[in-house]
Amino acid sequence: MTAKLRQAGWYRALAFTILGVAVCLGLSTGLRAAFDVTPVYDGESVLQISLLMVPLFFLGGIGCFDYWLRWASGRKVVDDHADHGAKSWRDYFKVNTDHKVIGIQYICVSFFFMFMGGLMAMIVRAELAAPGRQFIDPNTFNGAFSVHATLLIFLFVIPIFAGIANYVLPLMIGAPDMAFPRLNALSFWMLPVAGVMMMLSFLAPGGSFAAGWTAYAPLSVDVGDDEVGVADVNVERHHRQHHAGDAADCEHRDEAKSKKHRCIHLQHAAPKRCYPREDL
Repeated sequence: MTAKLRQAGWYRALAFTILGVAVCLGLSTGLRAAFDVTPVYDGESVLQISLLMVPLFFLGGIGCFDYWLRWASGRKVVDDHADHGAKSWRDYFKVNTDHKVIGIQYICVSFFFMFMGGLMAMIVRAELAAPGRQFIDPNTFNGAFSVHATLLIFLFVIPIFAGIANYVLPLMIGAPDMAFPRLNALSFWMLPVAGVMMMLSFLAPGGSFAAGWTAYAPLSVDVGDDEVGVADVNVERHHRQHHAGDAADCEHRDEAKSKKHRCIHLQHAAPKRCYPREDL
């Protein structure tokens, strides 16, 4: 077991993930205790720090940083391509620098997220099958709609082309591999981490983001379900006041303009003549 924890893989990734959560918990409680913030333990604070740090611990445990850390620590680095190529199906679940393996990993993970996004789309359409609430509340519906679109755009449409390019481009140009293969492998392993975090956002306090993948209004407006009617009334009232003010301003401007025109007309009017015969 100790040997498995020392080698890059899923056992070490799990151990590093647990260690990352513990570090985030200690960091949050330690800083709050040092600055006399009560309560010392705050779950939301631990969650926010964990969302930033735990993915880095996971990537380190899976083996994305091993080569760079050995080089940075001054140890001898042998570029023997031990993590290059796939000899069994298990190698597709490890950090690999082979462009064909990375391409297949991209394609398979992209289709997995396409399936998850399509499942959310089916939930959205099932909710809209009849009037009223069917399965989920409005906030969860908006979250499912938003996460569905984001998964399909950023975790299927874009990375599927990255996977195809990783597989075929070196073969097309006759190159042995992609440039910077370890950075290429790291870029892939960030994809499932981001996708899993996005799908688990439904379990976060307040649920997942519900503003649509473009974050356009009105979904991006931060109002609760019980405040929507009040917001509409306030907007309508402001709209009416704005139009009433514009109408009053226009009336005042028209009145001032008519007075000005009247004065100009009087100034330029023909003078009165006592003898009409002079006009002949």
